[in-house]
Amino acid sequence: RTDSTDVLDRYILAKTHELVADVTAAMDDYDLMLACGSVRSYLDALTNWYVRRSRERFWSGDQAAIDTLHTVLVTTCRALAPLLPLTTEAVYRGLTGERSVHLTDWPVADSLPTDHALVEAMDLARDVCSATLRLRKNQQRRVRQPLRTLQVAVPGSDRLAPFVDLIADEVNVKAVELTDDVDAV
Repeated sequence: RTDSTDVLDRYILAKTHELVADVTAAMDDYDLMLACGSVRSYLDALTNWYVRRSRERFWSGDQAAIDTLHTVLVTTCRALAPLLPLTTEAVYRGLTGERSVHLTDWPVADSLPTDHALVEAMDLARDVCSATLRLRKNQQRRVRQPLRTLQVAVPGSDRLAPFVDLIADEVNVKAVELTDDVDAV
């Protein structure tokens, strides 16, 4: 099992690396729709996963979480400045006290750590949680009501093994069982 606080920080930094690389490539090709799609997906991971899962860390003053969030927000503002000029300007100036986000250099993806395997596995864990929460809603099973087990059937389920505690906490189940046999479920 993996320490969830460290893995969340590594995940969002690697996810930011991918955002900068994707937005840079899309903007170089003048593909604003692709750039905006990358931003939308990234912001969901940032706000609905990283910030929400790290909320207690921020409230307790965990410096690693605060530093990670600061780095991510500053880098994101720099990458999104051409797409959201006024919003990024206000956020960037509030975070850094510098004169303008539009006077900074374009962020370089290689200045951030990358871990494609972690991003892929954590995105799969997020998808499992989303699907489970949708199922609970459809079956009218409140999230506050703990369930005994959740069986997750996906090819390569061993990728999720480090995140079973995170998944169990997110969807409020006592145990998560992983299997590769999708047809059996």
